[in-house]
Amino acid sequence: MKPLFARIVDDAALFPPARAAMDDALRDHRAAEGDPLVGRFLCPASRLAELRRHLVPEDLIDLVVIADTGLEGLPEALETARREPRVRLCGLEIAPDPDADQARAAAVMIARLPDGIGCHIEVRQTTGWRETLDRLAAARSRGLPLGAKLRTGGRADAPPGGEYGPSPGEVAAFLAACAERGLPVKCTAGLHHAVRHVDPGSGLVHHGFLNLVVAACRCVTGRGALEEAVAATDARTLAEEAAGVDETTARAARDLLVAFGSCDVHTPRADLIELGLAGKEAGHDRRTMGARARR
Repeated sequence: MKPLFARIVDDAALFPPARAAMDDALRDHRAAEGDPLVGRFLCPASRLAELRRHLVPEDLIDLVVIADTGLEGLPEALETARREPRVRLCGLEIAPDPDADQARAAAVMIARLPDGIGCHIEVRQTTGWRETLDRLAAARSRGLPLGAKLRTGGRADAPPGGEYGPSPGEVAAFLAACAERGLPVKCTAGLHHAVRHVDPGSGLVHHGFLNLVVAACRCVTGRGALEEAVAATDARTLAEEAAGVDETTARAARDLLVAFGSCDVHTPRADLIELGLAGKEAGHDRRTMGARARR
């Protein structure tokens, strides 16, 4: 599995659709400790005090703060995280106001971000989104640890058979634009399963995280169509391509596609096991890992 999928799943149990209670989310995250697929624990800034109340003395959790309180609440939130010895502050994610000019909003955020912490800024693919990436890339070239974040789901108002998130072409264009600018990407929303599929409950089409990994590999090698990889539904063909990736390409692809958030850390691993891309020995008992999914 390493390094193509190592720590690629950020634990988003606190977020929709799971909306797990803090105690449940932390218990399941502890149960996943040591699984090489599982990365950081995502927590809203507004719930950091609650997080601290539910930590146990033995905890040492890699934490990413989701800045739901805006720029004004960041200094206090980050200071709270830094004072807590049972977490390691690993990063920050923030989204501009969706109604604001995205490039201008990103510029304001870049100017006001606290020093010394990596941050992924969500970029919506509205008019001028490439200009927003340009601003992030320019700041990164000055040494600021910045990346982009892409929302790959969330369009619950789409008609049955429609896309839950951006189209394959839009996702492919975003990955290519970030690769051209040397910007690392994180993804969020809807990426629970490995391969693109129709959700049986909603009838909406969800992207697959394996599709994005293969697309990222094609980005860095320059071989193969990106949109084709994002749109593919043949699981075995995607798995074979991923299995054939050499270590240098895998590391470069993961420098581009850093992680994706999932409210269920069991399903991505179960899919990879089924496709022969991760062995059962790579983590913990699947029944334990599946507790959150059954709830």
